Amino acid sequence: MNAPVRLESLGQLGGPVTAEPIVRFERVSRSFAARRGNAAVYALDDLSLEIPRGEIFGVIGRSGAGKSTLIRLINGLERPSNGRIIVDGVEIDALSERELRPVRRSIGMIFQHFNLLSSRTVFDNVALPLEVAGVRAAEIKARVEPLLDLVGLADKRNRYPSELSGGQKQRVGIARALATNPKILLGDEVTSALDPETTGQILALLADINRHLDVTIILITHEIPVIKEICHRVAVLEAGKLIETGRAFDVLTKPRHPTTSNFVRNVTGVELPADLARRLRPEPAPGHQAVLRITFTGSHATAPVISRLTSILGIDVNILAGRIDSIGGEPFGALLVSVPGEEVTRLATISALAALQLKGEVIGYVA
Repeated sequence: MNAPVRLESLGQLGGPVTAEPIVRFERVSRSFAARRGNAAVYALDDLSLEIPRGEIFGVIGRSGAGKSTLIRLINGLERPSNGRIIVDGVEIDALSERELRPVRRSIGMIFQHFNLLSSRTVFDNVALPLEVAGVRAAEIKARVEPLLDLVGLADKRNRYPSELSGGQKQRVGIARALATNPKILLGDEVTSALDPETTGQILALLADINRHLDVTIILITHEIPVIKEICHRVAVLEAGKLIETGRAFDVLTKPRHPTTSNFVRNVTGVELPADLARRLRPEPAPGHQAVLRITFTGSHATAPVISRLTSILGIDVNILAGRIDSIGGEPFGALLVSVPGEEVTRLATISALAALQLKGEVIGYVA
C-alpha cells in the first residue's frame, strides 16, 4: 500500500471549527401513511438534535429505529412531515429540488455495500461526482489523484471493483465521497460488511480524515464498537425517538436508558465467568461473599483500586474478572471483585469506593 499523502494538501473549505452546530433538527417528525385507515407510521417522532461542526457523530439504534430516515433527511432525499432541518446554516427542508443540488455537493455519502460501478475503474469511480458536476478533466485529475494517495489506492487506479477486496472497495467509496470537497460525510453502516481487522483500518482512516480535513462525519450504525472507537458524540434512537445523546464516553460508561444499557453491556461491562454466574444468588446468606462491579473512568481507570481498598478497610478483596479499555482515547475500566458479605462490610466498601470517586454496585452473592 502506498504511503498516504499529507492530508493538509487536500484542504477543506469552510474555515475553523465553531460552536455553531453544522446540522440541527428542530422537532422533526417523518411520518408515512398507513394502509387501511390505520394511524400514520412515524419513522422519526418529534426529534430535536444538534451535531457539532468538525466532530465524528454516531447515530445508533436497532433496525427500524429511524437511522436511515435521519440520514436521508440530512441530504434532502426525504422531507420532514413536521419541524425544521438546518444544515450549515441553510434550512434545507425549505429548498426546492434545484436549490438542493449545491447543498448535496457539500455532503458526501459512504455506503454499506460500496455502490461502485463495476464497469468503471477505481479512478473513474472516484471521478464520477466531479464529472456529473461538469468539472474539467484536468481539474478532475488534480483532485482524484491525491484522494487515491490519501486512501492508499494510488497503485490500484486502473483496477476494477471486481479486482478489489471489501476494504479496498470501501476506500474507493470514501475517496469518491470526498471528491466534491464536502463539509459533511454521511456513513451508512460503513463497516458492517467488513471483517474486524479491515473495520479497524477503515475507522482509523475516517478518524484521520476528520482530524486533518475538518470534515464532520455522521455515522449511522448498529455496532457499539464503531461508536466506542472513533465517535466524539452519539445519539441513541428507538422507535423514531431520541432516547439519549451526549459525549460518547459519557453515554457508553453511564447509560441512562435501558436500551442504551443493553447496547453497551458487552462493550463496557465485564462478563461473569460461567461458573460464577451459575453460583450467583440475589440475597446474602451467612458466610457468603458479596460480588461487586466497580466502574472507573478517566484518570481513575488505572488507579490501584484493590490495594487502596485493602489498606482503607483491612479486608481481603478478591479479583474475579476485569478489563481496561478506552472510548475515543479516554480510558475506562471495570472490575468484578468479591468481599466479605456482611452488611457492614458491604456498605463500608461502597462508601470507600465513592470516596475514591469510583462507582461500586453489588450484583449478587456467592458461597
